Amino acid sequence: MKKIFLGILLSIILVFRVSAQFDGLFSNYMYNLCIVNPAYAGEQTLMQVSLLQRTQWAGFKGAPITSMLSVDTPFKIGKAQQGAGIQFLSDVFGFFNNQQVSLLYSYKVKIKEGHLSIGTKIGFINIICEAKQDSTSKPVSDYHSTSMEGDNAVPKNKQSGMGFDLGFGVQYLAKKWRVGLSASHLTSPKIFMGEQAKFQIKPFFQLHGGVDIALKNPDLSLTADMLVATDMVVGSINLALRMDIKDKYWAGVGIRMSESMLFNEVSLMGGIKILDGFKLGYTFALPTNSIISTMAIGKNFGTHEIFASYEFALIREKSKAFKSIRIL
Repeated sequence: MKKIFLGILLSIILVFRVSAQFDGLFSNYMYNLCIVNPAYAGEQTLMQVSLLQRTQWAGFKGAPITSMLSVDTPFKIGKAQQGAGIQFLSDVFGFFNNQQVSLLYSYKVKIKEGHLSIGTKIGFINIICEAKQDSTSKPVSDYHSTSMEGDNAVPKNKQSGMGFDLGFGVQYLAKKWRVGLSASHLTSPKIFMGEQAKFQIKPFFQLHGGVDIALKNPDLSLTADMLVATDMVVGSINLALRMDIKDKYWAGVGIRMSESMLFNEVSLMGGIKILDGFKLGYTFALPTNSIISTMAIGKNFGTHEIFASYEFALIREKSKAFKSIRIL
């Protein structure tokens, strides 16, 4: 009965991800906002390389594994401050692998105490489907199997399809607070795989904001973050509160609430600056959905997310070879 239940739940998860919210969400997005908004490209003073990997519901066969590599840098043309970057994404869930590559560009204008940044991203989405039954699975007629080989909507052999992608973002960044809005998949790409399967990717909108909260102890500081995401079918809200300790360590808590209920979770996060310019962070999240929580007992179905970034100057100055920035 437990295997039957797992198969049914996995099918629900796959259908939900394919038909509704297409993009995975990272808990550590605030350490490089390029992940959610191209307007953030080049916001720091040095080139930044970031790597994130999220393993959702570890131990759950077919659950999402999302990885992203992001590189961005500031530059000037005349007096105009600008930014550029590139991102690579792999989101594996079930039989599907969502691969994306995007080029980022941003233009920044100083306004009062902060500055306004406007950005865009262009790229391609490549979706691979390989509905291959492993050697340990029983026939599809056996309800213990989670294979989808009998589904005519799933390609029988390995198939892939590609589509053009376009996004836009705007952000205002002040000294103690920030707010931004981004839109992805504005082209609503249709991706065909074989004669049966088709992905219709809906535009995806994200509203994000953050505020630094001063404390009496100069070695401590608080930051509150918010991210609201929706494709106008299903939405979610992410809230986090982080404490920075001596500008070297950080720890925090977060919560995600979604209309789907399947992806609701609470999380604990922490990190450290190991070397100048290098940050390493980890987040552990537990689902709050009663069905998944019940199944998770003794099964290690928690979510694990690792974040690492490095900031460096392409051209080292003789007087100052490196300059780091604060955690936003």
